[in-house]
Amino acid sequence: MPRALAGIVERVARQSVGKDWNLYAALLEHWPEIVGQEYAATTSPVKMNFPHQPNEPRKGNGVLTVRLPKGLAMEFSFKSEQIRQRVNSYFGYNVIAKIIFDTTFVLPPKTSLVNDGDPVALKAVRESASTVESDELRAALESFGTAVIKGRPPI
Repeated sequence: MPRALAGIVERVARQSVGKDWNLYAALLEHWPEIVGQEYAATTSPVKMNFPHQPNEPRKGNGVLTVRLPKGLAMEFSFKSEQIRQRVNSYFGYNVIAKIIFDTTFVLPPKTSLVNDGDPVALKAVRESASTVESDELRAALESFGTAVIKGRPPI
């Protein structure tokens, strides 16, 4: 990262997350390793707060806020102790004492069913278009026929 950009990123990170942004950045980067890929896809750590500890060399006994869909709140409440232990073992000391959940309403992901089309119908489209002399018209007809069979808009 160029030096000028690194300074800007660090300044913005410190303003938005606070002076403990290094801990938070490490947590964000390694969240999938800590909670697993399945949960990392739907959850994210959003904030870390620490009590005032002026004479301590390391921050500890913090509160981690995790954003997750409402449907996972109960399941995560049963796993919060395990997640807390995994976060603490990742950092090597008692960084997090408590986990708070910030539940949000999340729309279900749109599922796209891939329709490869009927191979016999696709072959028939290519054979029918092969009799057209114009290369451009033949390509357009094949594209249109393929799109109709697959149920997608032509490219």
